[in-house]
Amino acid sequence: MSRLRTSPRRLGGFTLIELLVVIAIIAVLIALLLPAVQSAREAARRISCVNNMKQLGLALHNYHDFSGSLPTSSGFQARMGWGWLPLILPQIEQGNLYNATNFQDSDECQGASTTRRASIAAFICPSDGFDNLYADRTAPNVACLGEGNTVVPDGSPTTIGATTYTGWLGRLPHYAGSYGDGANAKATDVYSIEGSGALYGCGGCNSNGAAGPPGVVTADCPAPTFGYGGGTNHRGLFDYMGVSGPVSFASITDGLSNTIALGHQASIARSPSGLWTTSTGTINGTSLPINFALQRCLKSGRSPSTNFAYANSYVSRAFTSMHPGGSNFTFADGSVKFLKDTINQRTYNALGSRRGGEVVSADAY
Repeated sequence: MSRLRTSPRRLGGFTLIELLVVIAIIAVLIALLLPAVQSAREAARRISCVNNMKQLGLALHNYHDFSGSLPTSSGFQARMGWGWLPLILPQIEQGNLYNATNFQDSDECQGASTTRRASIAAFICPSDGFDNLYADRTAPNVACLGEGNTVVPDGSPTTIGATTYTGWLGRLPHYAGSYGDGANAKATDVYSIEGSGALYGCGGCNSNGAAGPPGVVTADCPAPTFGYGGGTNHRGLFDYMGVSGPVSFASITDGLSNTIALGHQASIARSPSGLWTTSTGTINGTSLPINFALQRCLKSGRSPSTNFAYANSYVSRAFTSMHPGGSNFTFADGSVKFLKDTINQRTYNALGSRRGGEVVSADAY
């Protein structure tokens, strides 16, 4: 009986074409899924950021319940230079660091070094990713009363522009209080039409009333100025110059839910004055559009590690964030809302004012 011939048995495995098809399918799936994964991660980071900002809002309310007003910055010169963030340390379970800080002396003293270098999770936005210890921080130039009456910066030599100097070692916070839309110092009444209506179209004014370079040009504001502000003419909740009185919730006649208390400051769009312990490093305003300074930095072509130096102390007082499309804000009632960076500037400035009398519809933002 003859044997039937059979064709050779095919060995197991894939052909090259089959492998290429599988790889192509996997690549397409990755391309489709990656944006969704990144979006989910950003959503999780934004939720964490919202929790941080709610925690800070609650801390402000607890501080207010205890003292009868919101914390104030000590400002320049003999006022010691401390900002408001160190004052709420007990309200965010950082009582030990608060007790170890000598608020009776300058924030520039060597004794404040431990406080300046502290990393506090509630001050860090997960979307930012830069919880760095910088060696070039600047402080409000306040003389040290103790420790030999000298101020000795503890950072390494740093070059910014054509200037080389030694700064302070410290961390910058990703959240800052709002001074509102700083007015022209020459205005007699910042809540009058002359003092606010004519000046807050967009951009705000320097504290000395000087004009700055053109930025966003509108019919209301043909030559917007830097967002400096502060002082007796600020319309928000905080004053980094330390010359205005404390702000109580009762004095916020625009309503707690209609007044910005805190906002973001992105680490790559922050000047060397960004230091979490100081008055100058913890207060921004609504004078400049949301993300104005961030866009300015990104267009400079610098790397993320050096972009912050491009935003000087005035320009960087715009609120900025690494959240796409806008920024989270804590309002005076403790709620956290996301404001788009396309918000109308007059609406934005109205939200920065504590008693301007503006009527802002909820659907305006």
